Amino acid sequence: MKILYIYITKIFTKIFMLTTVVFALVGIISELFRHVSFYIDNKTPFCLVFIHLLSNMPWWLMQGLPIATLLAVLFCLGDLSKNNEIIAIKAAGINMWRIIVLFLIVGFVIGIGDFAVKEFVIPKTSSYTEVVEKEKIQKEKIDIKTEFSDLIVPMLNNTRITIGYLNIKENIIKDIVIEKYGDKFAAECLILAESGTWENDAWLLKNGVIRNFNADFWTETHFKRYKSNIHIKSEDMAVQDIDHDTMNMRKLKKYISQLKISGQTAVKERITLNMRFAAVFAYVVVMIMGIPFAVGFGNRLSKILSFTLALITAFIYWGTQAITKSLGENFILSPFIAAWLPNLIFTAIGVYLLSKVRK
Repeated sequence: MKILYIYITKIFTKIFMLTTVVFALVGIISELFRHVSFYIDNKTPFCLVFIHLLSNMPWWLMQGLPIATLLAVLFCLGDLSKNNEIIAIKAAGINMWRIIVLFLIVGFVIGIGDFAVKEFVIPKTSSYTEVVEKEKIQKEKIDIKTEFSDLIVPMLNNTRITIGYLNIKENIIKDIVIEKYGDKFAAECLILAESGTWENDAWLLKNGVIRNFNADFWTETHFKRYKSNIHIKSEDMAVQDIDHDTMNMRKLKKYISQLKISGQTAVKERITLNMRFAAVFAYVVVMIMGIPFAVGFGNRLSKILSFTLALITAFIYWGTQAITKSLGENFILSPFIAAWLPNLIFTAIGVYLLSKVRK
């Protein structure tokens, strides 16, 4: 049995590697045509064009990986069926479910590989691509923004902070307004300060006034230094738009926390986070859908029809992913359901189709 597993795995791996590289090359060629005017305008040397395109290779590999997996399982089992090797396997008393389990394991391994590349490789190559594009091709420095103005930072307990100026590098804030409201949104306290510095994990406000409101009356207290109860770091106050698809899990979670601190729902980012895990099992789903079509339900369907139906089903699956993601972004589905629902639906469909495969 071990020899049979190795034999089938070798056939699948050969086809899988070939189709993956083909899709990656197609992606790189399309990227070349998309950037051709950009290269010409900046008089880019061929070596930089090559480096820039090559740095995008991991991202394009991941884009073509699902369809490459489907084609690999279709061609692998299709060839085995065409050469009557499936019949020979059955004649040897080997249950087809043992072969099916092998492909499911392979699909899960590919999913783990997909996760690892997105976690450890793509964030680095994406950053390097930006460096090549900005510094080497456009000959511009990549400036990291450290100064912000007119920030509004909602907090818990009906508190809102307005900051006129923020310097992340120096941990300084200026023109601070802190508003605290009661349960019925009646103003309870207003703190105004000229400036503030980050000390001992909290903001120390300087030269300001505290106004406490009680019904129609209010009291006012001036201060030179006031240790606030605000523990939000400067980098968490200034949330910048970042391509979260190129973040690793740690940075993505931190980014979501920053958005929540600033009062945003971070729905898109939470869906992306859940889809990172769902994508691991998406390759298992692709296997489940592809296997029954590849063996043609015992040759009851022609091979061309089987391949066509498998591809149509796969595109419907990815279309369903887009729909549930959109529903999640519009608050109709939770981020978890939006990410996992396509897997659940098409796993059920795939299991039903697999039950029709002859043992």
